[in-house]
Amino acid sequence: MNSFEVVKKINLEDSPEFWNLDETTGYKKYRASDNLFYKVWVGNPNQKFQKKWWYTIGNESSVAETLSRVRKDLKSLLEYINANPQMWYDNPIAFGIYHTFDLHLNNSFEYLEMRPNQDGIIGLNKPKEISVIKADFNGKVIDYELGTKRNILLTIRNQNTGEIRDYSDILALAIHEITHTTCNDVRWVPEWKGGNHREPYPSYHRLMRKWAKEINLNFT
Repeated sequence: MNSFEVVKKINLEDSPEFWNLDETTGYKKYRASDNLFYKVWVGNPNQKFQKKWWYTIGNESSVAETLSRVRKDLKSLLEYINANPQMWYDNPIAFGIYHTFDLHLNNSFEYLEMRPNQDGIIGLNKPKEISVIKADFNGKVIDYELGTKRNILLTIRNQNTGEIRDYSDILALAIHEITHTTCNDVRWVPEWKGGNHREPYPSYHRLMRKWAKEINLNFT
């Protein structure tokens, strides 16, 4: 991806936005077979919303392995896209693809289990930092917000039973979330303004799913 002049950086770690879910309290890191650590939900007795299985289920290591599998499959998808630029280099998605490579084709990007919640949030591509850059759009130089640090949170277990969900559903959710990186979604957009799934999200998501099927990833 081309380098740009960074005007300033915006730290979103302490953002008051509703989507800025706590990634520390109630989590424990588990090492998976890829030798990386993943944050797994183990319960927080101090919050109002409670489920007994948080403290009794005993499948935390399997959750870490599932997150490791997601990382592996998404990396395979991006490596396939990277190896076949003829599929996208003259498409408007190109900038987003390069940006996705920058953030996801390394082991510093964090995947973690979505904390159980009563807000209906099952997946989240969470921007952690925004870099404001000088960018040329149609001959006009503007300040453009680019998400330069992100985490992906995924619901791995059934919120009522604690059992691990079908992997094909989890992978479909992961492909959905990584598309938000490609779209460079850095701010929540209310539905009355079109939401974060307005164009170009649907077009980009269809392409991501198409390419995932071409390398025989199994998802719903």
